[in-house]
Amino acid sequence: MNTYRNIIDIDTEDLNHPNCYKNMGLQEKQNLDEWIKSKFEPSKRIYRNRSSYGLKHDFDRDTGIYVTNGEFKGAMLAAGFAPANEKELNWHFKIKEKEPDSFYGWCIKRYKHRDSPLGDLARDMEDDRRFPKASTDKKEIEAYMIDRHGCYGALKAFEKAWRYYENFKITDGKSI
Repeated sequence: MNTYRNIIDIDTEDLNHPNCYKNMGLQEKQNLDEWIKSKFEPSKRIYRNRSSYGLKHDFDRDTGIYVTNGEFKGAMLAAGFAPANEKELNWHFKIKEKEPDSFYGWCIKRYKHRDSPLGDLARDMEDDRRFPKASTDKKEIEAYMIDRHGCYGALKAFEKAWRYYENFKITDGKSI
């Protein structure tokens, strides 16, 4: 369930200004800052996959915490990521996604948008708020899926994805 703050009587143009970040609650700020640090690192290239507007929705989906576009833009500035063009409403940044350590993060990054059994698995994991997202333990994830009555196809896709994940870790990210 999303946590929405009372933002009545605020001009909608102000909701896009990065100064909104300064007015956030301490816990929300910490959650947003930690999320940004865990997901992104500096890059020489502009990240065109998602703007500040899309990234704020990724944060909401991952944490259940709603932030405005302005709050997200302010948090990115606080994290040291300047916009490529601050005159745009929705900012793009010179960032790249960090390589996730967990199976969940690794799988989502690679397969979420694929029309395949691995894509289905990634989307199912993403939709499941209880999925052990930080886990790097095959037995823990497999037990979770069995406890949740995962179908044969999902378990088969998991086995395949796990083999790719292990290979990726062994080769230090140089394959797949």
